[in-house]
Amino acid sequence: MAKMDRADDSAFNKRVRRHVAGRVRAYYAITAPGFENFCRQELVGLGIDRSGLAVDTGGVTFAGRLVDCQRANLHLRTATRILMRIDAFSATNLRRLEKKAGDIAWELFLPSGCLPDVKVSSHRSRLHHTEAIARSIRDSMTHRLNGACGSSPSVFPQTVFVRVVDDRFTISLDSSGEPLYKRGLKAGPARAPIRETLAAATLMAAGYDPRRPLVDPLCGSGTFSLEAAMMAKQMAPGVKRAFAFMGWPAFREGQWAFLKREAESQMLGLDQPLIFASDIDAGACEALAGMIGGNGLSDAVRVAQKDVFRCEAGQYGGGSGLVTINPPYGLRIGSAKQADNLFKEICRHLAHRFKGWNVALIAPRRDLTHQLPFPARRLPLFHGGLKLTLILGTIKCPSTNEAFRSSLSR
Repeated sequence: MAKMDRADDSAFNKRVRRHVAGRVRAYYAITAPGFENFCRQELVGLGIDRSGLAVDTGGVTFAGRLVDCQRANLHLRTATRILMRIDAFSATNLRRLEKKAGDIAWELFLPSGCLPDVKVSSHRSRLHHTEAIARSIRDSMTHRLNGACGSSPSVFPQTVFVRVVDDRFTISLDSSGEPLYKRGLKAGPARAPIRETLAAATLMAAGYDPRRPLVDPLCGSGTFSLEAAMMAKQMAPGVKRAFAFMGWPAFREGQWAFLKREAESQMLGLDQPLIFASDIDAGACEALAGMIGGNGLSDAVRVAQKDVFRCEAGQYGGGSGLVTINPPYGLRIGSAKQADNLFKEICRHLAHRFKGWNVALIAPRRDLTHQLPFPARRLPLFHGGLKLTLILGTIKCPSTNEAFRSSLSR
């Protein structure tokens, strides 16, 4: 295939429109295990055809055109990344793999001169050496493009994901780039924060209602508060960041500008903040207040320096709401015993001071949840290599609370 000047080649542009931009393809939204149905609900809310939705462990498959992929990246709160399915075939040897990979019209998908990173997983297949598979696919790309690609970084770096199961290859192109939990709001990394996608899923699972107060009394970097603020203001989580698809030949700046204007027109202005973030760390509070002000969220969130044990329901208006807490555990606090004691103290404080409120609480160990002073659902949560438990419940039974306080004092 001869090297072509893509920008001036009308035939090439027609091929891109026909095979990429205008074609209905399968896409895969990757999620944290256990939260797939929330992602499915989000996709339905975006107008994605229900008949093309399929949920499995760790993600949701949906059908749509490129514009649907772009809209999903812009709006989904619970997805980690969106993959475009490019091809699927069977191969049991490298020669067959190179032939099938070389048949893919890579020039329609990749930025000119780009050789993407190739990430491979293989299960129960005769081709199981992941680096050999990746090398074969990269060689096929280079041959297909007559060497007109290289390892020089693109403005929008590209990644191809290859999944091999029972000798069946699924080839996907990452449309997101940086993981979607990187919203573009935070100026720098915080110490062991919960990922934004997990925080959003937690709020959904807890039934967060933006019309009622939300208290985030151990806010740290403010992930719960920021996610709740974007929900309350109907702010698209991807409106302040870039995506890998912006480097694709099929990308059209005008269409993307329209999608962003559409999203921005849906944002709400709020009469008063109903999200109350606080922390004993003055530096954390100052940094969070800066992020809130810098991202137009001051009408949604109020920040105060305060010890968690000085927070109580009466400070946040007359009605009940939701308390979200991701307490320190692991390296953030020192020892397992310290983490256990802090968790118990937090539960005792909630039982005393937040009767009638809903709670979304992360426990470092599942066995600690057997001592809760309220009925609760328990969901497994995987974060930072740790197996945690998400507790969702309502504090409403004084007699149970009293029994719980007695058990803690023993």
